Amino acid sequence: MAKKKIFVSFDFAADRALKNEMVSSSQKPDAKYKVSNWSMKPDGNDPKWLKEAKYRITRCDILAVLTGDNTHQAPGVLKEIEIAKAANIKVVQLSAHPQNPPVTSAGTSVDWSDENFNKLLG
Repeated sequence: MAKKKIFVSFDFAADRALKNEMVSSSQKPDAKYKVSNWSMKPDGNDPKWLKEAKYRITRCDILAVLTGDNTHQAPGVLKEIEIAKAANIKVVQLSAHPQNPPVTSAGTSVDWSDENFNKLLG
């Protein structure tokens, strides 16, 4: 079975550690996914950034939103979710801590764990 390609959406300014944890998990031999590690400093108003984000997201099977303290307000994350939905890319939301506010447009939030994420992959 081919591994799912994941685009990781996260608050670039605050949550790189969460992204790095997901990348690390994807490198385990039994992982059902691989992270397309295409992190970009977001600038939702820059047409070049927008074009590049669309290109990268549409080459993945799933957009995984890693929810930290302020992810629900991160403009780049909100734009990436919008791009994924417009391209019919599945969006899943993983919360690092229960107190983190979910991103409303990213659907139901589940606690981040390898087991929970693998269930979401189907």
